Amino acid sequence: MCFKFNKPVVVEPENTFPQSTEIIELADLHTLLMAAAPGATIHMADKWKYLCNYDDVALFLAQDQTNKAEYVAEEHDCDDFSFRLKGQFSIPGWSGLALGICWTDNHALNCFVDEAEKLMFIEPQNDTITDVLPNIRMIIM
Repeated sequence: MCFKFNKPVVVEPENTFPQSTEIIELADLHTLLMAAAPGATIHMADKWKYLCNYDDVALFLAQDQTNKAEYVAEEHDCDDFSFRLKGQFSIPGWSGLALGICWTDNHALNCFVDEAEKLMFIEPQNDTITDVLPNIRMIIM
């Protein structure tokens, strides 16, 4: 069962491109994710990623419309929101960021690794960013 979140008012800043330039190699990213989410299954596709600048992610979220979609249980719920947001980030200039999808026992959302090498979480239904998420069981980046 997924959770439903209320939608906040979205501010729409000017278009921007990420300022993230610090690269993390696949092995180092895997080690970092395993330490942040012990016991989770980790899937990664690329040899390296850019560590995310927090402000880049926040500005992208402010421009993105994923959080405005209607929640429909079992039809357009948490996993659909998380895949859509990951897809929005999967464009030239942004797709190299260490940003993905994660699951707990009962919820799907997005995650990223910031420049301090900390695993952060995005609730794609309301664009909330947090650094705490219990019971992570899978991460795809």
